[in-house]
Amino acid sequence: MNIDSIQIECFLTAAKYMNFSKAAAELYITQPVLSRRISKLEFEIGVPLFDRSQRVLKLTNEGVKLYTFFSSVNSQFKEVMKDIERDSHILNRKISIGMCEGLDLSLYLTKICTEFKKINPTAELEFDSVPVDILIDKFKQGYYSIILIFSNTIEFYKANGVISKININEFIEANKCVVFSKNNPLSGNKKLSLSDFGNQTLYCLKKEHVPQKVLTHSDLLAQYKINPKIQFLSSLDAITMALQMGEGYTISDNHERILNNKDIQYFNLKEKQSISIVSRENPPLLISQFLSLCKNISTK
Repeated sequence: MNIDSIQIECFLTAAKYMNFSKAAAELYITQPVLSRRISKLEFEIGVPLFDRSQRVLKLTNEGVKLYTFFSSVNSQFKEVMKDIERDSHILNRKISIGMCEGLDLSLYLTKICTEFKKINPTAELEFDSVPVDILIDKFKQGYYSIILIFSNTIEFYKANGVISKININEFIEANKCVVFSKNNPLSGNKKLSLSDFGNQTLYCLKKEHVPQKVLTHSDLLAQYKINPKIQFLSSLDAITMALQMGEGYTISDNHERILNNKDIQYFNLKEKQSISIVSRENPPLLISQFLSLCKNISTK
């Protein structure tokens, strides 16, 4: 059985409102995304949790039992995680750092970790890389002390009230870049512009926290006056495989691991993409020291 905290949160919110649209609005996701997550939870458990046969949504008997259980456990779990996080900081043991899936910041983090261990030789640094919605969820629940995320993404979550009481500081500024395969018909041209790819398919990473019709790169495409065919894919690995087939491109930044693939090439655009480091308000000394090193190294 494979059940995660996001599925549970979706179920609890839907049960609270007995309305998938209202629940999706509270969670800042689309209604189809909410439905998929609840359907997956029902599949894992093996029974329906909602009675959808009537006009008014109702919990099944199994749904009522699970709602009672999850409501109690979820509250207790959050309290336990707060205690664990507090104890870890007091004992000077661990900083858990979550990164948005696909980011490759090893060039900076290696230097930071080396300097940090000189100051705190007994401290433990733990890194994780997950999709953005899971990253935010785990940060809220206390799994991560710090997260590294695209600045416009964390500002979106903050502005919509998904997350609060946080410190947001710019970590680095990355170049936007056009990424394509060495098998692409345009490969080998020394001077390329984004406009040259206008008739090819633009592969975009599907982001569950925003409606699919809201394209991340819309301003950039308008600036270069192109209107490509858009295809949304579920992961960077899927985008890499699509690019390797030949025609098509994606718009990335020069700190994404997709660029490490030997079959991929890219060129930088003048536009920038900011990456932020995020912590909670009034972080303990151990985290403050790490953040200070991040600021010093990333600005050199």
